[in-house]
Amino acid sequence: MNRIDRLSAILIHLQSKKIVTAGEIAERFNISKRTVYRDIRSLEEAGIPIGSEIGVGYFIVDSYHLPPVGFSKEEASALLIANKLTEKLTDKTLQENLNSALFKIRSILNNTEKEFIENIDRHIEVFSSSAIQKSNIPEKIMDTILKGIDKKLALEIQYNSFSKEEDTIRVIEPVGICHYSFNWHLIAFCKLRNDYRDFRIDRIKNIKITDSKFTEDNKPSIRDYFNSFTSNSEVFLVKLLFSKKLLPEINQAKYYFGFIEEKDLGDKMEMSFLSNSEDYIGKWILSLLDDVEIIEPESLKLTVSEFVKRLQKKYLPS
Repeated sequence: MNRIDRLSAILIHLQSKKIVTAGEIAERFNISKRTVYRDIRSLEEAGIPIGSEIGVGYFIVDSYHLPPVGFSKEEASALLIANKLTEKLTDKTLQENLNSALFKIRSILNNTEKEFIENIDRHIEVFSSSAIQKSNIPEKIMDTILKGIDKKLALEIQYNSFSKEEDTIRVIEPVGICHYSFNWHLIAFCKLRNDYRDFRIDRIKNIKITDSKFTEDNKPSIRDYFNSFTSNSEVFLVKLLFSKKLLPEINQAKYYFGFIEEKDLGDKMEMSFLSNSEDYIGKWILSLLDDVEIIEPESLKLTVSEFVKRLQKKYLPS
């Protein structure tokens, strides 16, 4: 990206948030903070009213607004693909909101871009669907969760536990939502369990916002939550070490077992998963033979060992 394009992109970035840090700009554009400071000065010299707070970040004064922003064909097609994915992965309310936003975006495209979107629209389809679209899921569930997070209000949910197959009423303080293992999950502090829990959103039968306020003091981010998993959670963290020759075979299958991230360790790949069943992920591990090694938890090693003993008992001559 040349400097003129970067200055324009930085200006748009500044208008996208209330406060933007130099570190955030540096990371997005892969430049040093010194270059960020120089670019900000250039924008100021061009007459852009940029304010700053020491130790906080930069902001555009409220009275200044950019003219309508245009989109490239590549950006417009990316939005179209994102819309089609969202149609299959979220609830009806969010689908309708995104469709409304996309119509507004299409309205400011020039004729060439509009023709491009119309031409490629019928050539893109997403056929997989999420369990969140089942008819028994509350229609505005995602919207309600996000409003609870924004207003710092606790939610009351009727939840069907995966492990016990029973409904319980929970009052929870939402931390955030995330998508893994083909499902949306709500991370929240559960007052019934007095601890943080992972709730699969498609298992929430009813939801409403309460009048009970909460603060974010000492609450973890979603990433912090996953990094500090405990055995008390309804799902648990699994770390496996794979031979790289196995990667083509498990490239798609890993997502069925709660894959969340991976680290390249040279000749091997360390992968992390979130699972709610040692039997389920253990049988998959067994099928991969000695091309995979269990790093944690220790109890999963015992589970796989028991599978091996059962097979030996069944097939080896006594």
